[in-house]
Amino acid sequence: MNTVPARLLPVALTLLTVASVQAQSLSPAQIKQIEDIAQTIASQHNQNSTAMLDDMTVSSRAIAVGRNVRIENVLRVKKGLPPAKLKEFSDETQREIVPRSCSVNANNPAFDRGLFYTFAYLNTYGERLAEFNVDKSICKLRR
Repeated sequence: MNTVPARLLPVALTLLTVASVQAQSLSPAQIKQIEDIAQTIASQHNQNSTAMLDDMTVSSRAIAVGRNVRIENVLRVKKGLPPAKLKEFSDETQREIVPRSCSVNANNPAFDRGLFYTFAYLNTYGERLAEFNVDKSICKLRR
């Protein structure tokens, strides 16, 4: 199975900065600021989504929900893939996407304060191929 094209890594994963926070807990205003950043990332992704389309990728869109940016990619793959192939696809995709996401967000204060990404892959039949999160704790485990 081929790995996911690099273009699927959202263009919107840019280093956005917010004011520094010393305390562990965030104020409602700080949470709102991170949620606004998530909205901006999703919007930027959607503005550039046609650049991510290719022979395999039918669509790519991002939705911001709270501090989560959910990136949904629809791929042209056959219906009813066996569990072993789905696991292989998920593992390969995570090996490609997670390090890049961690690298892009290494100095992103919003990522340090709870901004995270969900990458979801479906086929054109609506079957889930893979879904995984990337957050600060995942990035720390990968070091």
